[in-house]
Amino acid sequence: MAGLQIHAKRIGQPGPTAIRHIKLLVQGLLFGLLFWQSNVSQAADRPTNEYSIKAAFLYNFSSFVSWPEKVAQHHDEFELCVVGNDPFGKTLDTLSGKSVHGQSLKIRRLTDWAITDTCQLVYISESETKRFARLLKKVRARPVLTVSDIDDFATHGGIIRFKLDSNKVRFDINVDAADRAGLNISSKLLSLATIVREEKVTAR
Repeated sequence: MAGLQIHAKRIGQPGPTAIRHIKLLVQGLLFGLLFWQSNVSQAADRPTNEYSIKAAFLYNFSSFVSWPEKVAQHHDEFELCVVGNDPFGKTLDTLSGKSVHGQSLKIRRLTDWAITDTCQLVYISESETKRFARLLKKVRARPVLTVSDIDDFATHGGIIRFKLDSNKVRFDINVDAADRAGLNISSKLLSLATIVREEKVTAR
């Protein structure tokens, strides 16, 4: 009986490798659930649901993208910066304080182009449509994940561009821009995207 108790105890205490695998599985399930939720959003609820879903996607993007180690070493917080008019309202604020790669998520709203070195994820609002190309030049080759809804954002050097397809939230990923920024994007995230290579697009 004692032997059985010891064996049961060992089974109940998974090692570091098993714990890591469990965390990856949970992340994958949560991301899959989020993607499923984006597929069932209705047009009538677009003003609320669309940007609630996109806000959740931003958080998941941060979890499924890896930054160079030197970035984490120089930052105590993970900063998600919004440039231009904020379409998310208070939704993003509900994510403040959540963990991203062991750091606390901080939301910043920038009214100008002064993107500091502390921004690791930058969402560029559609209000910046006429200026986004110049804005991207400011962060070119820097370890910054750029995201926007602007048309042609990904084909002009942005990394992730949101789009609506039959009222479903989808996204393009410019893998060349991600490589240039030194970012490693999870294969799970890539499998859900339309892959963009600068001016050329390959649909999934």
